[in-house]
Amino acid sequence: TILDMGCNVGRHLNYLYHQGYRNLRGVDWSSAAIRDMASRYPEMHAASRLTAASFEEFLSNSPEQVDLVYTRGATFELVHPGFPLIRHVCQIARRYVVLVVSEAAHAYPRFWEYEFAREGFELTHLRRPASPDAPEHRVSLLTFTRV
Repeated sequence: TILDMGCNVGRHLNYLYHQGYRNLRGVDWSSAAIRDMASRYPEMHAASRLTAASFEEFLSNSPEQVDLVYTRGATFELVHPGFPLIRHVCQIARRYVVLVVSEAAHAYPRFWEYEFAREGFELTHLRRPASPDAPEHRVSLLTFTRV
């Protein structure tokens, strides 16, 4: 089971779907993006469980556990540190959390490795920048694994 937090119109979910993954979930605050997903990627949209909600709302309602939580972009970076985002994410992630995030130059810097370690996850893969083909994007790829 894979959960894409901040799935928007589903580009990453659709890629996974076409790679053979079928137990897909997505959450995004924009109900318009999820509606647009239905027209862009109808097969994946119909086969996936999708929720329009903020991360705070979604995670506070005790969602079911998934094997892997994934996010790409400013989605995690925009959650106010007053909300225990990492703790909630780790409660639903059985095995992995994969982040593609900017580690600097945003409103709420986080100590990713420390925060995940407190919740029983260790950093098992790190790539800075995430893509050597596009270093100008200045995002990092971090994979955390449950210990």
